[in-house]
Amino acid sequence: MRKKLLAIAMCLVLVAASFAGCSKSDNKDATNAAATSEPTKATSDSDAGKTENTGEKITITVTKWGEVTENDVETKLIDEFNKTNDKNIEVKLDVVPGDGYGDRLTTSFSSGEGYDIFLSGEGDFYKWVDKGLASNLNDLIKADSSFANNMTESIYNMGKINDGQYYLVKDYNPMCLWYNKDMFDAAKVEYPNANWTWDDLYAAAQKLTTKNDDGTFKTFGFQAQSWAYAVSCYLESKGLSYISTDGKTADGYFNSPDMAKALDWYFGMADGETRVSPTTADTDTYGDGTSMMVSGKLAMFISGGWVKSSLESAGTNYGTALIPGNHTSYICAAGYTIGSRCKHPEAAWEVLKMLTGEKASELRTQYEAVLPTSKTQLDKLAATFTDDQKALLQTLDYGVQPIGLRGALGSKINEILSNTFDRVVFKDGKTQDILNEELNGIK
Repeated sequence: MRKKLLAIAMCLVLVAASFAGCSKSDNKDATNAAATSEPTKATSDSDAGKTENTGEKITITVTKWGEVTENDVETKLIDEFNKTNDKNIEVKLDVVPGDGYGDRLTTSFSSGEGYDIFLSGEGDFYKWVDKGLASNLNDLIKADSSFANNMTESIYNMGKINDGQYYLVKDYNPMCLWYNKDMFDAAKVEYPNANWTWDDLYAAAQKLTTKNDDGTFKTFGFQAQSWAYAVSCYLESKGLSYISTDGKTADGYFNSPDMAKALDWYFGMADGETRVSPTTADTDTYGDGTSMMVSGKLAMFISGGWVKSSLESAGTNYGTALIPGNHTSYICAAGYTIGSRCKHPEAAWEVLKMLTGEKASELRTQYEAVLPTSKTQLDKLAATFTDDQKALLQTLDYGVQPIGLRGALGSKINEILSNTFDRVVFKDGKTQDILNEELNGIK
């Protein structure tokens, strides 16, 4: 499934924290009513791309997670659309707090209504299609001669499920290794480079981990966080996969002895008095990886492009590097789709194009901590990167689809990763046994 998402020559792909890219949306199952409905086509070839002209105003409901701020891009786009569109369409935006987003979405569909357009993180792309909540956009795209895709092919294809274009990506971010240059300089440790192995990272982390006179930790070299995407980048960069290449088998992959050994080594970096990584208790005290890097307490961690704005706002002297090993990295994304119960798919299509088009990409680059889907905007942004920041762009050449996009089995695996890693961290049994138990739970 190792599929390059972009060549470096094209340069750059979330999202500030929670959902804009690597979705952390509520993964609870939809109710039976939603789960048993079949995926539907948005409209027929003959009607696609045409907006209904009945004389009555058509209302299109849009939902996303988060909160509305002064510079909320959706609000800016929708306000302008409502003022200027000549298609007799009115758009209403419903913003739902992230923690309750999944529940709100499935409840709306199971009640017989459902939003006309909804946002999803890439981790749930397959899930919503499988449950029949998302519409296949192929007919709308085929019939709309005015539609001009401004995305690179690989990013556009992230919205494809089973050969159907179900989503249009609104933003995306690669993941890479971030490091605090001042901490490296103070410890006289060479910056990470493209030849680094994980053993090299660990050796550097040992030198970058220091203690106060009373024996408490002063700094940490690396954060071995339990966030599923960071762990997945580590595992895949070591050549390990949760499922077989054809996406049909997890037994012997997800629960392989090599997988268990790799996880023990990774989380072992945060274990005991000789640890080089903060524990969960440490992050409760000092904040997340970004906060710790800003305060000079953390030298390295794996995260997405959304970190850039936070580090720069704080004046942190940072650099980026490819993930050690084979450099494999996940790409985080968020995309909009038309809900399967939308009564006016042609009108919704006009709104969907507005939410993911060139103007939207320009505004997201300006106001959000994401990388633009537009090739034009991407080139402009890439020109502003310094040499020691370009690994964020270069990592795209090693990008692979997150596990949740790799078919039905991958989607199921995606839903058990967080619990699996938490159990390993808190030593809820032997790692091999935990992997076997979690896998058996989805069979």
